[in-house]
Amino acid sequence: MAHDPPNPSPDPNDPLPEPGDGRHELWFTRRGEHICGPYPQRSIGRFLILGRLCPDDEVSRDGETWWRIDQRPHLIPEELQNAHTPEGRERLEQARLREDERRRERRHDDPPPEIRDRRKGDRRCPESPETLSHRQQWAEILEQPPPPWSGWIRGPRPWIVGGSAVALALALLIGFGITLERDPGPDCAAAPAPGINWNYCDRAGADLRGVDLTGASLHNTRLAGARLHGARLTDADLRFADLTLTSLEGADLAGANLTGADLIRAHLVDANLEDANLAHANLTGADLAGARLDGARLGRSIWTDGRICARDSVGTCD
Repeated sequence: MAHDPPNPSPDPNDPLPEPGDGRHELWFTRRGEHICGPYPQRSIGRFLILGRLCPDDEVSRDGETWWRIDQRPHLIPEELQNAHTPEGRERLEQARLREDERRRERRHDDPPPEIRDRRKGDRRCPESPETLSHRQQWAEILEQPPPPWSGWIRGPRPWIVGGSAVALALALLIGFGITLERDPGPDCAAAPAPGINWNYCDRAGADLRGVDLTGASLHNTRLAGARLHGARLTDADLRFADLTLTSLEGADLAGANLTGADLIRAHLVDANLEDANLAHANLTGADLAGARLDGARLGRSIWTDGRICARDSVGTCD
């Protein structure tokens, strides 16, 4: 197959062709003739830390115009700065240990079959069309322009909004005696319990059969290949969680928020998903035999057969 010659590298100060603040940018990567992606910006930083990408590899927003990574300095994480010094090398090594998503799997001499399946082949590139479509959908959602009224808030009278917010906070403190407590943040080492905060934690392959995680905060939590047979996840926050190949047979997910979650090839046999929010979730290849979906919101989710559900789908993928 013939390949087009690479585009000349633009000046590092040239503006990007698409608008946006960069938080939700998607980037293709290229090394030689090998193109992968698109990946979120934070994934590019992780690949650089882990050595999967080098500063002289190329990136592109549209697959046509390419830059060397060192020409897009906002993509390079701060852990790579001053890496030539002893302190910088130590900080980079700590970042690599933190970012290596496979380190937990390597600790198990006899991992579950789901993890062994996921180890086969090249998992980094290329990715399935369903996964790329799912990621592109969310990038488009997150890059949508702000609503018209947000300009008024940032307009000539921001003190009105600020003053109202301060007055409301004071009224709440005086009227109800609310004690403001700082959110301690996620505790990835904590034992499973109702209301636990495992946001962004890595629990891939964990044995969580029958645990009670009612109301748990599992936003962006990695639970790929985990065993959650019969687990109670009522009203849990599972937005954008990675539940690929996760075993959820008989699990109670009633009222759970699974917006944007990856449920690729998940086992949901006899699971209770009543009134759950599965908008934009990826259910490609998932087993839903006997699952209860009464009242479940499925707007724009990717169904088990790859169809995109209608925006107003409830209970069934229309």
